[in-house]
Amino acid sequence: MGVGPIVTEFAKKLGPSEEVTQHFKAARLEILKGLRAMLDEQIAGMSEAPKQGTKFTVE
Repeated sequence: MGVGPIVTEFAKKLGPSEEVTQHFKAARLEILKGLRAMLDEQIAGMSEAPKQGTKFTVE
């Protein structure tokens, strides 16, 4: 069998539980959704920006 399974089992004992891992995955997803919403607002604001300058007729 070798040392691989022993090292894997040892690493699992040191790491967070499955419940903690799921919590952080959900939190990461919410952060990404927040960033997406923020970017969407910025894009919408830039798309609606009024054009600069004044039009006038040249004769």
